[in-house]
Amino acid sequence: MRFSREYSGVLAGLLVGVIFGGALLLVRFGGLPAGSWFASGPGSSVSKPVDENGLISGGLGLFEERENAIVLATRRVAPAVVSINVVQSQSINDPSMKMWERMGYIPRREHLQHVQSMGSGVIVSSDGLVVTNSHVLENAVQIIVTLSDGGQYQARVVDVIDNFDLAVLQIPGSDFPVAKFAENSFLNIGEWAIAIGSPYGYLLADTQPTVTVGVISALNRDIKRKSGEREYLGMIQTDAAINPGNSGGPLVNTKGEVVGINTFIFSDSGGNVGMGFAVPSSRVQQVLEEIRKYGHYREGSLGFDLQKLSPGMMQYLGVKDPVGFLVLAVIPGSPAWKSGLRPKDIIREVEGHALSSSDVWYRLVYEAQVGDSINFRAERKNVSFNGKIIIEESR
Repeated sequence: MRFSREYSGVLAGLLVGVIFGGALLLVRFGGLPAGSWFASGPGSSVSKPVDENGLISGGLGLFEERENAIVLATRRVAPAVVSINVVQSQSINDPSMKMWERMGYIPRREHLQHVQSMGSGVIVSSDGLVVTNSHVLENAVQIIVTLSDGGQYQARVVDVIDNFDLAVLQIPGSDFPVAKFAENSFLNIGEWAIAIGSPYGYLLADTQPTVTVGVISALNRDIKRKSGEREYLGMIQTDAAINPGNSGGPLVNTKGEVVGINTFIFSDSGGNVGMGFAVPSSRVQQVLEEIRKYGHYREGSLGFDLQKLSPGMMQYLGVKDPVGFLVLAVIPGSPAWKSGLRPKDIIREVEGHALSSSDVWYRLVYEAQVGDSINFRAERKNVSFNGKIIIEESR
């Protein structure tokens, strides 16, 4: 009697809990009829009737409950992501041929071979405009674009903008799936970033793109390369995995909007180490607007050469302030000539900023478009004057 008085209440509670929990499991996996009290009654975590397959009638099922912003964003963009197969013409070094040339048996000539390379791209208009990186198309003699549904198209090059490492292709047809650019190019460091592309191409034997996820690691990164190589300014940095073949694919936010074009990685091995870089979408849209309006991207021209002041130049010119750049030459009739600049002038400021290094000047004109103006302050024989260079299209 003592045992039953002390523990009967506890045992009763446990029994009710087991029965109630078991009923919920039966409901979840089809053991009770749809619309039962356990499926939709008070205290249930399910607010809608459950059918015989364990799916919520008129609502979300087990599969759909795993959907999140990344899944939905990927679903919006993936159909517009393409693989780009490029046949390139490359020069080869054949020692045996060189020997025959030196001996005069065959004429001297460049020896070429065709090789294949892969990249990614994204469709940005329903009539078949595709954006990718310009380095994907280097020395291309044939370009084949493959959609995620397996459709293949031979593409033609609309324009190549090496300064931004961007290229625009055209594939024949209409009603293609289109990726949407972010309306607001503002990004937060630390927000989710989704890289979509075709790493390693057909090695995966599947036309569906690969998705990797990370965050926006940094913004406005300037990447300086070796002398003679392309420089990258204002890049987006991400740790979303970008591997060979991803170049040219989109970097996407959780709203399914393109915020950048994946371009390159830092890596000693060639594989991803968590430092990838993308061209911002605002720059891509700038290029596309020019192409739609003029048929090509209008590259700007200034028409003069500059060199940083050296101690020898300062002594020769009789100046003491080392901040500034010397105008070495000006092309007559160029925008710089029209602004009033002449050789031996010293430019001290541009847009109110002291011209202390070539980086200041290069960053200023990097994204300047035809028609934009650059205000400057210069000196001629120790007399200061102001001027304005209006950028014109290079010829």
